[in-house]
Amino acid sequence: MEAAPFHNEAAEGPAGGAGYWLITEDKVRIRIGVWPLPGAKGTVLIFPGRTEYAEKYGRAARDLHDRGYAAISIEWRGQGLADRFLADRRLGHVGQFRHYQRDVRAVLGALVNLDLPRPWHLIGHSMGGCIGLRALYEELPVAGAVFSAPMWGVQMSAPMRPVAWVLSSILPPMGFSEQRSP
Repeated sequence: MEAAPFHNEAAEGPAGGAGYWLITEDKVRIRIGVWPLPGAKGTVLIFPGRTEYAEKYGRAARDLHDRGYAAISIEWRGQGLADRFLADRRLGHVGQFRHYQRDVRAVLGALVNLDLPRPWHLIGHSMGGCIGLRALYEELPVAGAVFSAPMWGVQMSAPMRPVAWVLSSILPPMGFSEQRSP
């Protein structure tokens, strides 16, 4: 774990915010934002949605500080300043959705290395809610979890589902895997 760029003034977070690079088990570099709090009664893990970045949750960290909690936010692989896998950095690509659990494991290691106090709690927003739910199934050691607009399914009409499945399986071999979805 090493220091990473972090813009606490833009985050409008509590004093002492810092960024760190983490390396996942598959050698992907992700970034976290950390707002420690001496004497905190616990730590809240903030799992953000797609395209979000660590500093976006500075105000939430300030609110959590006001309630006695330290906070940590993550930039998932392919998001924010974390490693990207495609030449077009605007595309937040991930090979398999389950790979996000590698990011979760890296964050758990950082919680221990940074000596952030337990109990740990989870706030999962949108895509982070989906990742967080999977992490709970895999026994994420948190005392509680809250989800905000969790991505627990993509809403589409019943006739469109088979179309989406077919397109998602035939388009990558045809060279369309790096194109934006309509």
